[in-house]
Amino acid sequence: MRKVPSKGVFLFVFMALVAAHAARAQMIDDKMMPPVLIAPPPPEISTNEDALGADDDDIIAPLSILQVPVLDIADEDENDGAVKPMLVGTFSLLHKVTAKVQQIQLLSGQEYAIGDMSLTMHDCVSTPPEEPPETKAFLQISEFKAGRDKPLFNGWMFASSPGINPMDHPVFDIWPLACKTEDGLVFTGEILPPVSDAENGVTLN
Repeated sequence: MRKVPSKGVFLFVFMALVAAHAARAQMIDDKMMPPVLIAPPPPEISTNEDALGADDDDIIAPLSILQVPVLDIADEDENDGAVKPMLVGTFSLLHKVTAKVQQIQLLSGQEYAIGDMSLTMHDCVSTPPEEPPETKAFLQISEFKAGRDKPLFNGWMFASSPGINPMDHPVFDIWPLACKTEDGLVFTGEILPPVSDAENGVTLN
């Protein structure tokens, strides 16, 4: 007698075939799909506060405008108590009518009268002995004429070149010869601090 398979066997075989077909279809889909690259997460960007907290010594703050260094220049009054000495300028005065030349001396800052002229020497400088001789003086000269003072000269005169900046006057002509201090020393423009009594060898009681 021939045995006929039961319905349960057919159902089991059918389910197995369906599962095998689904598994094969999934394998085909996986092989045809392009590979997916998994990118790493982006690095975290640290904030300024984190950077400052990590290492404060490696961070240089920007220079502020108010922090720019300023060069202080000391005044002449602060130069160790140095005081400009009283200067004595020696000049040649020419009388153009009589052709007579005489030497006159002017103290710095003091006004002198020669005839109707008024002369004031404000400054003078002579070169040291080891340099070529030169003396320049800053003079202010005026003439009292027609009831008022008429300016004749205001500026520097040079001993080596009297024609560079001469005084325009019909009778007198003047040019510098030397510039010295009251002690008779040549004044070269260098202002020295006052010498103390101890340096002079004077003992104060």
